[in-house]
Parts: sequence; structure tokens; C-alpha cells
Amino acid sequence: MSRRQPDLTLDGLRLPLAVGGQIEQTYEDFGAITLLRLGAGAAVHQEVWRKTRTSISISGALPVGLDAIDWKTSHALGCVAPRSIQSAGNVITIPAARRSDAAPYGWAITAAGLLTPTAVTLAGNVATLSPVAGAAAYQVAWYPQLNVRAPTGPTVSYDALGAVVGWELTAEEA
Repeated sequence: MSRRQPDLTLDGLRLPLAVGGQIEQTYEDFGAITLLRLGAGAAVHQEVWRKTRTSISISGALPVGLDAIDWKTSHALGCVAPRSIQSAGNVITIPAARRSDAAPYGWAITAAGLLTPTAVTLAGNVATLSPVAGAAAYQVAWYPQLNVRAPTGPTVSYDALGAVVGWELTAEEA
């Protein structure tokens, strides 16, 4: 089983990994989320809404060509950092907001903690991982496709001595 690392995309523009050099991406949940305490101190989770915030930083040899993007609108971001879900069973429902150009992939986890790659078939948002003898759990990974807003656009830098171009973008799910 082989999988290809997808390139970062923004509104259909490909930012090839070969040009980017080094790409780092982080995810963070944010929203109307709080932990309340009752009179005896018991914790109560309260959530009205939840979204994802992502930060991307790239350093490489060439500028990425984002100067013509209108940052006042929302954008389709094809992520390069996979998200994943682990389950005791081999049938796992994954989010619909994922890249169509990079198939989900998965592995079985043995009782000894070893990972065995296994095939994934997808029916809608349900990923079925091929059973593996001795598996204690299964995990599936996918690349998110997020509809994001980044009103200020990226922070761009250039290291003249090292001839390295860099940029960082923080975007929130719209």
C-alpha cells in the first residue's frame, strides 16, 4: 500500500512541496466552549459551537505566489497535515470535509503496539479498514479540506543571506 503526500492547495492553487521546502501545519479547536463547575466542584462541559483553526508555515527557495489573493473572502484550503481517528472496530466514520485528491489511509494496531498498514475502502463518509489478524484497534487518517477565512493574509519573510523565502498563515474555519 502506498500513499502520496498531497501538495498544499489554496483555492485550487497548488503550492508544491518541492517549492515549499519545509511545510508545517497545526490544528486547534476553538469556539463557544467552556468547562463549568457545579457547587460540589463537578465539571460540566458546555459547548455551543466548535470550529478548527489552522496555522501553516512554509520556508523554501521560491515565493509561493499568493499576492493576488483577496483575503476578504473565504478560501478552500487543501491541508497537508492528516487528521485521524482510532477505533476498536475496523469501520470508522470520518468527516465529509476532506480532500478528494488524497484518499484516506489506515493501519491496524496490534496488542504489542505495532502498526500494520491496511487497505481502506470508502462508502460515503464510512471508512472500512481491511481486517488484520491480531489487531487490537484500527486507525484511519485523511487530509482535511477546510473552508477558511484569513482576513490579514500571510506574514511573509525573506532571508537574503540564506536565500530562503518564508510565510506563515493562520486561518479559521468559516
